Amino acid sequence: MNLNGHVAIPDDVRQALGLHPGDIVSFERSDAGVRLVKGEEPAAQTFEDRLARARALSAPLPLGMSTDEYMAWIREPLE
Repeated sequence: MNLNGHVAIPDDVRQALGLHPGDIVSFERSDAGVRLVKGEEPAAQTFEDRLARARALSAPLPLGMSTDEYMAWIREPLE
């Protein structure tokens, strides 16, 4: 995974799922781990599912940074 959170999907996995550039994929978390799913993001089925998704999306920035500090940090040149 790169600094922007982009993930490279290995060629054999792309072929097995029939993935092509521009296809939509999502990651589903469970107690067993994470799995890659082809297609539209699944709709939350319950209030608890929606709440868990909202909490995951609103996680704090890494290292206790403010938004401005984080933006400056990710824009720094790679060394």
